Formats: sequence, structure tokens, C-alpha cells
Amino acid sequence: MKQVEVKDQYKRERVEKLKKLNNDAFSYRYLIEDQVTDAITEGNRSMLEDTLRIINLDEMLEYLGEEGKEFQLRNFKNHLIIVNTYCRIAAKNGGVLPLYLHLISERFSILIEDAESIQYLRENVYYDIYREYCQAVIDFSTLTYSSAMTEVVSYITENLTSELTLTNIASIFGMHPVHLARKFKQETGTTFIGYVNQQRIYLAKYYFHLGNYQLSEVANLAGFNSHSYFTKVFKKITGQTPTKYIKQLPINLDNSYSCLDCRKTA
Repeated sequence: MKQVEVKDQYKRERVEKLKKLNNDAFSYRYLIEDQVTDAITEGNRSMLEDTLRIINLDEMLEYLGEEGKEFQLRNFKNHLIIVNTYCRIAAKNGGVLPLYLHLISERFSILIEDAESIQYLRENVYYDIYREYCQAVIDFSTLTYSSAMTEVVSYITENLTSELTLTNIASIFGMHPVHLARKFKQETGTTFIGYVNQQRIYLAKYYFHLGNYQLSEVANLAGFNSHSYFTKVFKKITGQTPTKYIKQLPINLDNSYSCLDCRKTA
């Protein structure tokens, strides 16, 4: 009789454990993950913001701190590394070219690891990851481009720091500059120079986050020949000057030539 009871108990435990696993698989956390990745892939900013509004970050942090407060920051960083990864995949599925995925992913990886507090990650990283990948799909998705335009923007990406003009690109692809300008605006939603500058600013932000270069060096590395023009374009696209942007970055204390040096020379 006891053997039968033990056997029945094992069966009940198996059923309960499987039920819990199934409940976990359809949990709030995974449903949110599905919604934000769908929004990023579609480049749907409205859908993304609606989803972000229902995220209970305090509840998530409480869950991440169950092992003890001393582990909470590390656990939050680990969670954000996962978020960065699945957002990158979602943007890739949305047609963003590899270079921009890499620049965004690496920049957030640096921010996550260099952050010294949960507050910094809450205010400057958590929601920004989702928004930036979604914006990249909005700005750079090639899914709706013609094959000719996909080739053009791929060439721009691969030669981003070279001298890029509408005339020489038109010549390379056997188009008239006026026709290319019109087609470029029609398919990308922006002008040729606007597109190039936007991509170069992505590159500049990446170099700022590395913390190894002074402001003037970053301008040059990103493909700008004029420091003043770089500053003007950077502010137009990001809404802030390069100096202000640098000051918001966390200081990596393990790097003797860090963002702090950039701040002093900015």
C-alpha cells in the first residue's frame, strides 16, 4: 500500500513540476519579451512604448535581488546582457545592417559593465536599449528597399569613413546623381547626406564609449573632416553636444585612459 502511495506522490510531483514549467514558459516576463521583440522587428515605436509602460521594474529588481542585495547589481547586469542580445536579434530580423547592430550592441555592453549602480542602469540603459534598437529599425531597415538601394546603403556602410558624395556613389552604381537623390529620399525617407551623417554619429558614439579617444580624434575616426561640423551634426541628431554626451558616460575605473580623459579635453 505504501509503495502505491509513494508512486502516486511521485506522479503528482511530476505533474505539478511540469505545470509550473509550463506556467513559467507563459509567464509575464516572457510575454513582455515577445511583445518588445515584435515591436522592435516591426519598427513600431508606439507598440514598444505601450509595452514598456506595463513593465514593473521594481518587481523585477526585487526578483533579481532574492539571492541578496550584494548580488542584485550583477544579476541586473546579466539580465541586461540578455536583453541586449535578444533586442539585437529582433533588430536584425527587422533588416538592420550588421555594422549598426554591432555598434549598438557593443556600446550597451560597455555601458552595462561600466555601470556602478542600479540607478544608473535604470535611468540610462534599461529602457534605452529597447528604444535604440527599435529606432535603428525605423531609420536603417533595408527590408523594403529595392535591390539597387540595398546595394547602395551597404556600400555606404562598408565605406562610411571614406569621402562619400552623391556624385561618386551615383557614378559607382551607374546612376544619374539627380535620379539617385530622388530614389534615395523615396526609399530611405531621408537625404543622402542625412543618412551618411546619421550613420557616422552612430560610429562616433561607439568610439566615445570605448573611452580611448579624445573628442577631436573621434570626429576624425567617424569620418568628419571638420570638428565644428561634427559638433553641429552630433547635436542635430542626438539633441546634445558631444561634450554633454561624454559627461553622461560612466567612468571605467579600470581604464587609465578612460572617458574621464575625454571629458577633460572636451
